[in-house]
Amino acid sequence: MQPFILISILVFALLILWLLIVVAIARKSNAGLDLVDREKHPKGYWMGWGIAIGIAIGAALGPIFDNFGVGIGIGVAIGAGIGASLEQKNKDKIRPATEEEKKMQRWGVALGGLVAVLALGVILLIVLFLQTR
Repeated sequence: MQPFILISILVFALLILWLLIVVAIARKSNAGLDLVDREKHPKGYWMGWGIAIGIAIGAALGPIFDNFGVGIGIGVAIGAGIGASLEQKNKDKIRPATEEEKKMQRWGVALGGLVAVLALGVILLIVLFLQTR
């Protein structure tokens, strides 16, 4: 098996592991809330969903522009609009974030950044390996 395939599998496994950790932490953080607050979401929840949807749309638009970066950039802009409209639509179901959720968000950003740096490093190594052939 070629080395860049093994590295790609490793990066994918790291991303899946990061996702499982985030889901486990999110489930744990909901355990301390009472029933009324469990039905509400913290501020920014719908904006995150909107941007995620927009990035998916942008990635699909990437081949049209022959550049995935432009497509994703446009997708983020579209997603911000979608997220803002979802936040406005669900403004009665929004509550302030608890201290534990704020801590979880900081950890999520740190872990996400670490995974992104590792993935970019692996991609750099793959590109350097393929250019030396």
